[in-house]
Amino acid sequence: MKQIAPTASFASHLVQSLLSTLLQVINMNVCIIGGTLEALLLAIHYQKKGIVSIFEIDAELGLPIAHPGRVLDPTLLDEYLTQDQIEFLKLSPNPDGWGCRWEWVMKHMTTVAASMGVNIYPRTRVLSMRQHGETTRVLTTKNERHQPTEFDADLIISTRETSGKPGRLQHVVDESLVISFTNQEYVQWFGGTLLTLHHPFSSMPTPALTLSRSDGQTEVWWQGECPWTPPTGYLETCLGLLPFSVDALSFDAILHRVNDFVNSVDD
Repeated sequence: MKQIAPTASFASHLVQSLLSTLLQVINMNVCIIGGTLEALLLAIHYQKKGIVSIFEIDAELGLPIAHPGRVLDPTLLDEYLTQDQIEFLKLSPNPDGWGCRWEWVMKHMTTVAASMGVNIYPRTRVLSMRQHGETTRVLTTKNERHQPTEFDADLIISTRETSGKPGRLQHVVDESLVISFTNQEYVQWFGGTLLTLHHPFSSMPTPALTLSRSDGQTEVWWQGECPWTPPTGYLETCLGLLPFSVDALSFDAILHRVNDFVNSVDD
C-alpha cells in the first residue's frame, strides 16, 4: 500500500508563538470554518481546551462527497470510533488501501465530535469577522435552528473547502485573522462509482486510485475532468478540490496532517 506523503510546516514562528500563548487560555473559544474531516479531528482535539464551533455551508458535514473512501491502517480508527462503528464501515482490502463509504466515516466522526460537546452548525456561512477587543467576532448567517449569529473567538482555523461546484457560496474569511490549516497544492479530482461486477473495463484508462468496497461498488479516481465514462454509466460521480498527491488522499494522511498541525502549535 502507498505511504503517507510528508507534510509541510503549517505555521510561521510568529503564528506558533501566538497560538502557544492562546492555548494557555482556559476555556478558549475556537471557531473552525469548513465541515471537513480535518475540521472534526481538530475540533475533537481543541474541545479538551474549551468551546469549539464548526461552521459548514452544506446541510451535513461531508456532503456532497468529494473524497475517496480510503483507509490505509484501520487500527487508527480505534482511537475515535467504537467497534460497532468500525464494523459498520465494512472496510474492504485493496492494493490502494481499505475501501469504504466516506460519508459514513464523516457521519460517525460527526457523531463522536458532537457527543464530546463540539458545536456543529450546518447550513451556516461566515459573513464577516473583525477584531473585537482581545478576541475576533465572527458573524454568520441564520438557519432554522435559531442559533447565535455572533461568536467571539480566541482562535479561528480555516480548513479547505473540497467542493468545486460553480457558483457555490463561500465563507467570507479575513486571512489576517485566521490560521489556515494547510498550505498544500489543491487540484481538481474526479471520482466515479460503478458496480464491482462491471469492473474492470478494458477501455478504462488506469485510475490514480481504485477502491473496491464491500457493498459491491468500486470507486475510481483521476485528476482533472472525467476522462472516461463506462458503457453501463456511473452510479455516482463527484468533482472536487483535493491535495495534488494521491498519497494525501486517505484517513491516515489527514490524521497525520492534523497531528503535525497540533504538534507545531503545542511545541
